[in-house]
Amino acid sequence: MIKHYIKIALRNLRKNMFYTLISLIGLVISMGACVILMNYVDFESHYDDFHKDSDKIYRAESYFTLNGAVADSWATSSFGYAGAMKAEFSEVKAITRVNFNDNERIVRYQDKIYREPMVVIADSNFFSFFSFPLLKGDPQKVLLEPNTIAISASAAKKYFGDADPMGKVLDITTRKTVYHCAVSGVFEDFPPQSHLKLDMIISYASTSPFQRDSWYTHSAYTYVKADSEADARMIEKKFPALAEKFKTADAMRDKSWEIHMVPLADIHLNPLKPMEYEVKGSKQNIRFIFVFAFIILIVGWVNFINIMTSKSIERAGEIGVRKLVGSKMKHMMIQFFIESFIINFLAVSIFLILMVIALPFLTHLYYSPMFNQFWQRPLVWGLLVLIFMLSTFITGAVPILILRKVKIAVVLKNRMSFRVGMGKGLRHGLIIFQFTAAIVLIVSTVTIRRQMDFMQGKDLGVDVAQTLVFKTPAKTDGYEEKLEMITEKMKTIGGVKSVTRSSAVPGEMVSFFIANQRDNDPEKVSVLTEMYRVDYDFIDAYQLKIVKGRNFSKSFGADKDNSLILTQSAMKLFGFKNEEEAVGGFINLEGQGNKKYEVIGVLKDYHHLSLKENFRPVVLLMFSPWNALDFQYVSVKVQGANAKAIAGMLETEYKSVFPDSSFDSFFLDEFFDRQYKEDVTYGVIIMIFTWLTIFIVCLGILGIASLMLLRRTKEIAIRKISGAKPWQILKLINMEFIRWVGLAIVIGTPLSWWIMNNWLENFPYRIEVEWWIFVIAGLLTILVTGITVSFQTVKSALENPVKSLRNE
Repeated sequence: MIKHYIKIALRNLRKNMFYTLISLIGLVISMGACVILMNYVDFESHYDDFHKDSDKIYRAESYFTLNGAVADSWATSSFGYAGAMKAEFSEVKAITRVNFNDNERIVRYQDKIYREPMVVIADSNFFSFFSFPLLKGDPQKVLLEPNTIAISASAAKKYFGDADPMGKVLDITTRKTVYHCAVSGVFEDFPPQSHLKLDMIISYASTSPFQRDSWYTHSAYTYVKADSEADARMIEKKFPALAEKFKTADAMRDKSWEIHMVPLADIHLNPLKPMEYEVKGSKQNIRFIFVFAFIILIVGWVNFINIMTSKSIERAGEIGVRKLVGSKMKHMMIQFFIESFIINFLAVSIFLILMVIALPFLTHLYYSPMFNQFWQRPLVWGLLVLIFMLSTFITGAVPILILRKVKIAVVLKNRMSFRVGMGKGLRHGLIIFQFTAAIVLIVSTVTIRRQMDFMQGKDLGVDVAQTLVFKTPAKTDGYEEKLEMITEKMKTIGGVKSVTRSSAVPGEMVSFFIANQRDNDPEKVSVLTEMYRVDYDFIDAYQLKIVKGRNFSKSFGADKDNSLILTQSAMKLFGFKNEEEAVGGFINLEGQGNKKYEVIGVLKDYHHLSLKENFRPVVLLMFSPWNALDFQYVSVKVQGANAKAIAGMLETEYKSVFPDSSFDSFFLDEFFDRQYKEDVTYGVIIMIFTWLTIFIVCLGILGIASLMLLRRTKEIAIRKISGAKPWQILKLINMEFIRWVGLAIVIGTPLSWWIMNNWLENFPYRIEVEWWIFVIAGLLTILVTGITVSFQTVKSALENPVKSLRNE
């Protein structure tokens, strides 16, 4: 019996090949898009859940309050938090730290020298606390001894090739210190879904007591295991009282020191905070893509349902005859479900074949997390099965619901009378849903693209173009003198406009925070400001604007060790009323006693970071009274089109002075734009899948228009005989679709405005959703609809009416 149903189903699908292909293509695209997008959502939403007890792990993030208001909030905590919390709080079951202080280091083994971006220091229990697999070494002992280091499998291959790395010594250098660490363990490369991306981990026992116990340097991630959410909240509640015992210095004494216990699973999608090193995801973007995945799937289903419903109405006579000869409704149900099963099975099979062919290329794309470990992810297979089952059920059930009350006598007497029933209203509603989805997605795509262009094209207040930046070398004899010498020498190279040194560059968080006070402040309020070490040429090289006062100058000897320049945001934070009051004022820097530092100028605020961040309160100075604020970059402003040749000459000069250090350079505009990577990825995803959705809608319009014309062949022929012109026929058919588009515009315009305004609220600097975007979305939908419908209508409008009537 089943074989008989399958034969009939295949015959029906072959007989209506045009509509079968439209339905099949729509299902392949919509099912595939839903699976790919949901894989991306799942990938982004399940960071760090591979750790044992991941649901019990929290990161203790610092924040400081003054009079109940949050003054500062960081992802890091101080070195000393961990020991005190472990000793004082019974709710802490285990605790470990990752110290990021000076995490970029020069690593050398024999003749191999590389600058490694993530060489950190961690507690001895790091590998027993987390579930990062060790390939070599004991998790309990690998970081126990001083001057030992665990390295990733990639790093082991990079430095030692196929040789056993265990026991071999790496020389690890910063601008101030040198470690000679023996390899005590090798760990698997951290998985892509880890917010930590580490290659080398030095034992905490290798460091000084200051880096183990200080409460005044917040450069560590502190991770805590607690048995429950209630315990985590209790730790937060108890922490301010604990901090009071360790606030022994004047800095930040006026503020309450507190922590947030942030669940490990939330870290990746939480908004970016100071002192975070990973490229963050976005909860809002993930939610939007989650909804988008189901919208595109439903649009594909709607196509199939509309065509199947229309064809089912055409088959009403067949249904009536079957009922007349004794067929039960269950037999009709089996027939429709088998047809639906076959076409959905074909859609899933075609998608799988296409993915097998395309996946090697797709994994190299910019948004590769969508395809990362695609076939190994249970979600992919589970989704495919679930979507296949749902699709088979929904697309098979709807035509049955429409035809379940077919009356044999009515159908056999006048089949046309059946067309005004439930099927027509449902089909129209589904078509309007498709158009509404298309309008919302077009508005979203245009708005996201405009916001990205706005952020990347807006004047930053700082010039990052034509700037080649290289990183300063590691520790060496006569370091400062050699660095100044090479800076001056590079200025003489042809094509070099200016050369300047600094502790940071635009596009990178300054990351050196100090609690300073305005001199003679009766309240003695400490404010955290970012300290930025520069030289005489920095402000001119980057074309920063001095609103009041002057730049650093060699004509003023005090500038080298006693003068400061504030940004406008820093000026306001210190409590100066305006630039005139600030210039000539004095600041007391943390840890420098009562020494006064004069403010000689105020800079116009500029975007040191992307437009996703507000202006930063920055203090510029030429000295480092804390012996920790070093020049880390040399920025070379070049002119002309020979930047690569200039880079080669710079490297030659650099290597002649610093042969034991790697030369690492980048162009600053590209470096700055990397901050938009996640948003650009999001925009590309939305754009690609929006056009795929519109393509599916066009397929649906093509199928419905074809069926509509098929049913109205006689009407069109009579109209032509009565004198109707082809353009009048085109207008007649198009107007029905345009009315549906008009209703979709009425629904889609306020809906898309609400969605996009909510999305834009995440950006401090943003565009407005302007009226013309909705006009474009509506006109584009009308245009696409008109072209698609006209493509089908022209043939019928030009056909000989006598022939049409004879066929009818």
